[in-house]
Amino acid sequence: MPYHPETTVILGSTKIIREYNLPPNAIGDVQVDNGAMVRPASVLLEGSIPSEVLFLDALKLLGLRRADQITEEMVQVPVGEVVDAGVALLINGKGRSAKKVITPKRARFAQLDEAGRVLLQTDPQPVVVYALMAGRVNSTSNRRVVVETAGTLIQAAWGNGAASYGRLVFAEEEASQYDLALEDEEDSGMIIVLEESIQTANVFQDAIQRSWRGVIAPSMSSTLREQALRLGIPLLLTEGFGNVPYSEIVYNLLNNNRNRLTTADAVEPSAWRSGRPEIVIPTGLNSRLKAPERDLPLVAGATVRITRPPHYGRTGKVLNLPESPITVENGLRVAAAEVQLSDSEIIFVPLANVELLGRPLDAPGRLQP
Repeated sequence: MPYHPETTVILGSTKIIREYNLPPNAIGDVQVDNGAMVRPASVLLEGSIPSEVLFLDALKLLGLRRADQITEEMVQVPVGEVVDAGVALLINGKGRSAKKVITPKRARFAQLDEAGRVLLQTDPQPVVVYALMAGRVNSTSNRRVVVETAGTLIQAAWGNGAASYGRLVFAEEEASQYDLALEDEEDSGMIIVLEESIQTANVFQDAIQRSWRGVIAPSMSSTLREQALRLGIPLLLTEGFGNVPYSEIVYNLLNNNRNRLTTADAVEPSAWRSGRPEIVIPTGLNSRLKAPERDLPLVAGATVRITRPPHYGRTGKVLNLPESPITVENGLRVAAAEVQLSDSEIIFVPLANVELLGRPLDAPGRLQP
């Protein structure tokens, strides 16, 4: 029976398609056209979330008996517009004797229903959905935008729920890159790559004081989780909690993309959401690239990453999948894969200790990005 390992997409060059939506309870519109090129700061969707609903009896206020007596000429404000208190939404008549429907407070004119009632949604909370990455809009609907790009994609193990973008800068280079980062308004922030695990809260203080746009680290002490959730900028852990270094393929990809404009989308893992925290480094559209492959069986020729010691974080290519159990280094006999590591060493790894990287099976088998 085929074995289907977990897949964590870690690719140096791939097609990236991302869908953006308004929150379910938001009212708003798409702000871009199909086929448009967008930048990280481009607004894709815009609207608001109301927190209170008011009904006004327009028939009574206008001195009418039936809803069909309300004409288009009476409507003074387009449905969907946010207006301040005291604004007349509908007017019947002229001069001082005109009857009006006036908003009692700042609100969105949400609906004029068939019964002649005005629905107001008050205290709207603005919602703006940014692209956060450069790409091309390949489809839109009334509440949804899909953007396509190509580049490096690194799925992480954990994120604190925030999202932003900036130039990818390693911590030791931050001071020398600061003035350069301010030259371009859109590129005025930095996503900082820490080379070591986060074990104290000092990093959070540095991030706030230095106005970092985001933080990438290999791992973090679990005792800092609540502080990380309150940080306000994206924090991504590529390996997870504890004191674990970067896996080789992740570090190489980050290192090879220094100073590139990068998206840090630190989606907080949840049983109710399918998204994963990820690092996206766009390099431009490329129609020849394929999207990452998921839910594939483990086969000879697949590129894998090892997820447990003693070879944690190493990458390699599967040479063979023995039919019989193999005695591995800890003495147990388990179903295993014969893997050639990036330095040509050949080892046997329990199937439970490998994951696929999303690489299409017909892609070149380079282990180093």
